[in-house]
Amino acid sequence: MGIWSTITGSLAAREYCAMVSVIEARGSAPRDTGARMVVLADGSFTGTIGGGALEWQAIASAQAAIAKAEAN
Repeated sequence: MGIWSTITGSLAAREYCAMVSVIEARGSAPRDTGARMVVLADGSFTGTIGGGALEWQAIASAQAAIAKAEAN
């Protein structure tokens, strides 16, 4: 499933999701500017921003943002 299908499915289910985007890449980077992923509340995701520690940090930040939105 692609990122846009994931977003559409999340919205249809009235669930939160977060999009993570690479807005700038400097030097050697695993993905170029514009790479995206969509994270769901349970930590599952579609797409990638390159893997590794940065991606896991992005997933954790996205989950925190979703939890904050759900609490409001």
